[in-house]
Amino acid sequence: MNRRVATALAASLLLSACGSVQLGAPSLAGRWEPLDARWGGQDYPIANFRGTLLQLTETGYQFGADQGSYTTLAGTPARMDIHGNAGPNAGRNIPAIYLLAGDRLAICYQLGAGERPADFASPAGSQILLVHYRRAP
Repeated sequence: MNRRVATALAASLLLSACGSVQLGAPSLAGRWEPLDARWGGQDYPIANFRGTLLQLTETGYQFGADQGSYTTLAGTPARMDIHGNAGPNAGRNIPAIYLLAGDRLAICYQLGAGERPADFASPAGSQILLVHYRRAP
């Protein structure tokens, strides 16, 4: 009996320590095409992205000349910390939230000095960029 309790406790502690790992969770890795965007409460024209695709690996990203890494964090909504290594966001840390549903991905980025976005909105006057993507072939 004590061995079962100890094993269950050890398993529980291990799972708690790995809280940001979601077994069986769909992967963000792939190529993502922007569908629409809002920045500071206004529509942000997709044409500004010049056909660039967001490319995600399990831990890295590239969007045109912008490259870096990201980590996902457990929570509701799911959270992401983005670390720019090269390009226009080199040296920046960008807090974001994301929602992955099938072949659709929404990412809400805090591009200013404010807090991580709490929901998938881009309030007027904010530096929050909300982008909806579709998985590209």
